[in-house]
Amino acid sequence: MALISWDSAFRAAFATVVAYLIHFIIKLFRHRRQMMGLPGPPYHPILGHLPVAIEMARSLPPDVHPHHYWAWLKKRYNLGPFYYFDAWPMGPPTLIICEPEVADHVTVKHNLDKHPMVKQYLKQHLGTDNMAAANGIVWKRARTVYNPGFATSHLMTVIASIVDDVVTLSEVLGEAADSSEVIQLETVAMKLSFDVIGRLVLGVSLGSQRKSNVLVDAFRRQLHFLSSSNTWASPLAGVNPLQQFSIWRNARVIDGYLGRELDERFAKQDESETTARPRTIIDVALRTYNEDRGTTAANMRTMDAAFRRSAIDQIKTFVFAGHDTISTTISMLFYYLSTAPHAVSTLRAELSTTFPPTTAETAARIRADPYILNSLPYATACIKETLRLFPPANTVRIGSPSVHITDPGTGATYPTLPRPGTVVWPDAYVLGRDDAYFPRATEFLPERWLPESPVAQAPVGAWRPFERGPRNCIGSEFGVMEVKVVVALCAREFEFEAVWPEGVADVDGERCYQMLFGSAKPKGGVPGRMKRMGRNG
Repeated sequence: MALISWDSAFRAAFATVVAYLIHFIIKLFRHRRQMMGLPGPPYHPILGHLPVAIEMARSLPPDVHPHHYWAWLKKRYNLGPFYYFDAWPMGPPTLIICEPEVADHVTVKHNLDKHPMVKQYLKQHLGTDNMAAANGIVWKRARTVYNPGFATSHLMTVIASIVDDVVTLSEVLGEAADSSEVIQLETVAMKLSFDVIGRLVLGVSLGSQRKSNVLVDAFRRQLHFLSSSNTWASPLAGVNPLQQFSIWRNARVIDGYLGRELDERFAKQDESETTARPRTIIDVALRTYNEDRGTTAANMRTMDAAFRRSAIDQIKTFVFAGHDTISTTISMLFYYLSTAPHAVSTLRAELSTTFPPTTAETAARIRADPYILNSLPYATACIKETLRLFPPANTVRIGSPSVHITDPGTGATYPTLPRPGTVVWPDAYVLGRDDAYFPRATEFLPERWLPESPVAQAPVGAWRPFERGPRNCIGSEFGVMEVKVVVALCAREFEFEAVWPEGVADVDGERCYQMLFGSAKPKGGVPGRMKRMGRNG
């Protein structure tokens, strides 16, 4: 009887396996048939682009950001304005867009939804309601609520605090220069960016440039886990119990810290404050909450749990995005300036014309008149050129059965959703390094952004490090403003010299290539030495 039972169980299990294999084979052939013939690298009728993926993996360092995959494929196979990449079942099929008008078609004209993989990637770290991954009503509501916190008029009121933090950065860079130690410039800039975003979002000084901070440390630990989530290099990351426990523990620290700040601000408010001009992102959130619910005595005593959860998620998103991309831009700007002496001399001439000679006097000048930062065309050009060459972030959308794209050369139309779950990726990195849009694309040429530029101007939509359309980066103006303050206070005082370890990997001769570490981060953290320029501070 037992033998019969075991035999029956084996037959049932075998039948299940066979049925699954048959189902998988049918699904595979249907998938490959629908992807066959679309623009892209050579396509195998059974394996799809898996052989190409293997070739690509052998040609690039294992930790590169996907930006380098798409750039490598376009160059290796001379691909056109867009192409498809299908490594299913290893990952969803992807439509990579490398042409400005086509990119605008899916982000500006049609504004495709963020891909579900974005929420999956971020939810453990930023919560399920985070603005970066949300769609529909949830996203629209969050964008409407927090837009006032990033208005120019409001940002100018926090410039004095930003200057204070950048003065501290100048001191830190001076100490590094005096010691001649090799530093990771991105790490130094990251601590500054945490302090600055803390002032804007929370209205507090985190002081992480000089000492350890509970919130900053927890965020930095989460970033390590975020960088290893959902990648081929760490296929078991999502089921590693120790990692999941660490993520949960860090999340409790972050949520607890931000929740206490929110609760304290809520408890201290009174009716006169609810109509006052908001001072921080928390103030913006509370003002909206009070407007929606009314400022009765009962509502002022108890915060709605759903609102509290959503507010914490959005604050985490602003802290994460605000420190992450800006620190990358600051460090890469110094790096690119170190490769372009002509840009350094032009930039310093502009700063010397605009500001007093010393750091202290320049800081006082900016505090007194924050709008003077708008009078720096060459500094702005340097920032735009850095973001062109090294965009820290990109948008990832999901295709729609009702949205098609048109090849600008042939007029042929193609689907954005040839298969369920197709990723639509307008790639700012590939666009920014295309000679068709940016002549001498691999060179750092800030002059290309000036009205009198000797280099041809790029078409609208080719530069998109903050994306375009309704879902452009809400904090783009704030980020550029912070970098301008850094340039104004530090670019005349210091120069950077990269120092690379022996045998370090490179991509197309660039050792400071992009790697996935939350966003696109410079490999090695931009290692090097700071040098003083012999000026008084």
